[in-house]
Amino acid sequence: MKAFALKPLALLAMALASGFSHAADIRDTACKTTAECQAEADRLRGTVTKDATSARAKAQDQFYWLGRINMASTAMLLEEGIIPAKLARPIAEGVIYSIRQADEPKGKRPKDVLQIEKIISEKAGPEATLIHSGRSRQDMLATFRVAQLRTAVLDTADALLLARSALIDFADKNTETFVPAYTNGVQAQPVSYAHYLLAFADSFARDSQRLKELYARLNLSPMGTAVLAK
Repeated sequence: MKAFALKPLALLAMALASGFSHAADIRDTACKTTAECQAEADRLRGTVTKDATSARAKAQDQFYWLGRINMASTAMLLEEGIIPAKLARPIAEGVIYSIRQADEPKGKRPKDVLQIEKIISEKAGPEATLIHSGRSRQDMLATFRVAQLRTAVLDTADALLLARSALIDFADKNTETFVPAYTNGVQAQPVSYAHYLLAFADSFARDSQRLKELYARLNLSPMGTAVLAK
């Protein structure tokens, strides 16, 4: 009977001596008070801003995308036989000129479609207005907005992947770190910190899946719908 009673105590002593696990302690954290911990949480959470999601997104502004649309329009008009090759070449040169002049001293980066076409015409002549065949400002601006949103979605997906990777790596190092789980704001059973972290990793995985499904719908060009289709 005594040997039976000592067995669990011996196992507990061995477990404590082995150091195979430990419980989370507020002494392991940088903050010591509720106010300090809240301030640290706010710092880590960050703030929501309307800034570009990346340097690439910031560089790809409205002028950038309208230039790409003009390039695509010129190629399409030639391929479909809407404009002859003898006109397509000077128009293409005018489009390239409109893009490159923006990087020159006193270069222009207008957001208005017709102002950009005016710059193209300075290089290609009045026939450059044929670039507007089969399109309108409305579908061009809709395409620009979709392109910008697509970049933002891709940037957000990348950020989610990085966050999930960091959570999974940290969870792998804390499989035997124990923290209290809460139900209705009350401490309940202890769980591993890894279990807690992986709950967020799985939540981000579901968000990633939603972005993937969104991208399939988003990666479509409105060009050609013109204004009447709206």
